[in-house]
Amino acid sequence: MDTSSIVGSSLLLRTGQSQQALSTTMMKQTADQQNKMAELLAQNTRQAPEPAANSAFNFSIFA
Repeated sequence: MDTSSIVGSSLLLRTGQSQQALSTTMMKQTADQQNKMAELLAQNTRQAPEPAANSAFNFSIFA
């Protein structure tokens, strides 16, 4: 192999590793965002008032 082939192979490998690292980072960010959304929904559920027992309109977020 000549020098340019070795350099080219090395650059391709480095590019592949960089793309994999970026993909992993993006997946982690997506998972973090989903966890935050799940926590916000859980907080909303805990804070939501129960419907009044004698109300003409019974609406529940638990449906």
